[in-house]
Amino acid sequence: MNKHAARRPELSPHEASGPVRGVALLLPGGSVSSHRRPLRFVEWTLGPLVSRLLDADGEAGLAVRTLRYRYRGWNGEEASTLADTLWALEELRRRYGDVPVCLVGNSLGGRAAFRAAGHESVVGVCGVAPWLPPDEPVEQLASRRVLIVHGDRDHSEASAAKSLAYAERARAVAPVARLEVAGANHFLMRRAADFWSVTAEFVHDTLAGREPSPLLAHALAAPDGLRAPLPVGYGGRR
Repeated sequence: MNKHAARRPELSPHEASGPVRGVALLLPGGSVSSHRRPLRFVEWTLGPLVSRLLDADGEAGLAVRTLRYRYRGWNGEEASTLADTLWALEELRRRYGDVPVCLVGNSLGGRAAFRAAGHESVVGVCGVAPWLPPDEPVEQLASRRVLIVHGDRDHSEASAAKSLAYAERARAVAPVARLEVAGANHFLMRRAADFWSVTAEFVHDTLAGREPSPLLAHALAAPDGLRAPLPVGYGGRR
């Protein structure tokens, strides 16, 4: 008997104001390969984003749920993180009905977010320092809004160079905005407020069907928009 068989993915407790009209599904980071349990502090790093989403939500009816994976790793062809994400999307549909979902994936969760973007509930996907290996598919992004935010000094396995290459390919099927955070590496300690502010802004505008913010509109239109800088102090402007 598989010793991991009893594990199940979970969703964090319900967080919303008013009737649910849209869902932000947050996907934490993890490891390339591991069947150990996820580290809880990785989920906690998304706490500032949860706060920003809920603080700005008002009466918009946004539910914010964080996915708790079965395993810490992607695990090769098992694609454990993707399987858990697809489970979560079906569970959200069961609980809330036919409401739009915006996926936000950090690092490992970014790969799952982009892979799962073709699900019928998904209207937008955001990767924060996403892990996007070469040859990741992009066709599932058609008709979705897409944002990538990456530190320009991220040379990890989930490097900025890889997300740039992915964005260049993805632009053939979807409008893609990609912002670079000067001086930031893979971790979100430096300029975290800026990272999370633009992410929350993207989620709210996407779920509400609003036009993108001026910063993202510029990134979408400019020839060099896939390396558009995220202004210093952006997190204090909202």
